[in-house]
Amino acid sequence: MPDESLIAAVTTASERGVDVELFVSELGDQPMVFHAQRSYYEVLLRAGVRIYLYPAPYILHAKHFTVDDDLAVIGSSNMDMRSFGLNLEVVMMVSGRFPPPRCGAVEDRYRAISRELTLEEHLDHHVGTRILDNLARLTSALQ
Repeated sequence: MPDESLIAAVTTASERGVDVELFVSELGDQPMVFHAQRSYYEVLLRAGVRIYLYPAPYILHAKHFTVDDDLAVIGSSNMDMRSFGLNLEVVMMVSGRFPPPRCGAVEDRYRAISRELTLEEHLDHHVGTRILDNLARLTSALQ
């Protein structure tokens, strides 16, 4: 789960006009993590972050991002404090002609087969689902 500083960095970047896209699985393989993750979608969508849902039944487990096809960060780390501080995760930063353009091609493929989540769709979830999302967020530090 992202901490408040990561959420602030992503939302302020988007609000400044940076094109921020997030690819997530439509369904999760870990229910509590899945619901806690979804509790952040509203603030991200309101800030202009575009969220793409990778189609079920597949679980998108890729962990990389690119910046302007010039920089790629690839690794095993989730974007949370547990991965950064407790788990033995590995992350590699690469710049230049390879692999950043190839990572961009992978993201293009994800975009082509995913569907974009709108704020309206997210807010239209049943109230029970939203309560579950927020309860899972409260327990995310324990997960």
